Amino acid sequence: MRYQSIILLLLAPAATLAIELDGQTDFGRRLELNSSISARIDSIRVRPGERVSAGQVVVNLVATGLRANAASARAEADALVPVAERMLTELEKARELYARDSLAVIELQNAEQDHAIARSRLEAAEAKLARALFLLSQAEIRSPIDGVVIEVDAFAGQYVNTRVENRRLLTIVDTDSMIAEATLPWELANPSLLRRPVEVRYGDQLYRGKIVEIGRRASIGNNNHPAVRIRIEFRASGRLAAGLPVRISIADE
Repeated sequence: MRYQSIILLLLAPAATLAIELDGQTDFGRRLELNSSISARIDSIRVRPGERVSAGQVVVNLVATGLRANAASARAEADALVPVAERMLTELEKARELYARDSLAVIELQNAEQDHAIARSRLEAAEAKLARALFLLSQAEIRSPIDGVVIEVDAFAGQYVNTRVENRRLLTIVDTDSMIAEATLPWELANPSLLRRPVEVRYGDQLYRGKIVEIGRRASIGNNNHPAVRIRIEFRASGRLAAGLPVRISIADE
């Protein structure tokens, strides 16, 4: 009976224990905003720690010259519209007369050419206007996401020269989407852990997420033991900051 109990114990599957790790938080999305055009900064409309919405203007660039260019391009396009319309009317008349054998073919060809030239000029003016309006829109730098401004690296009156450098103006983070990073002992690293449910605990706050990345290169972790980096995604609804120590529990299979 004693030997039978020992055999049954050896044949029983080993219990799979949850993996407990220490980690650190970071923001899942960190965006550095810059200018796509060279211009002087007119105003910075946000401060560090301020929450912003997607599409909100955060920086205004001086746009006096851009507005003037847009107005000039619009006036040019507007002036060419009636010319193109008149040439179209003349072309339609010429086609009607030609159909009744009341107009020579050369005159029809001249009307077609005049209309083509007028239309081409109008299209070029409209393209010029579209470009001018696009550049004018770039004078308003908007937040691409809902988030929080954590750094402002520019000031009103500063000249931004995009030909020299791609200068960062401010940094916005998504405080809802968070990550936690930790080191996992090398012998526990397994592709099956990807997408595994995880609990992330900070104090009495508990969040649920999943493993989205397992490093491929080993480094020296705790106690000089080989380990790999893992990354966990979770949502915190803006209640956590970056750099906080957390306790990570990886669920059993």
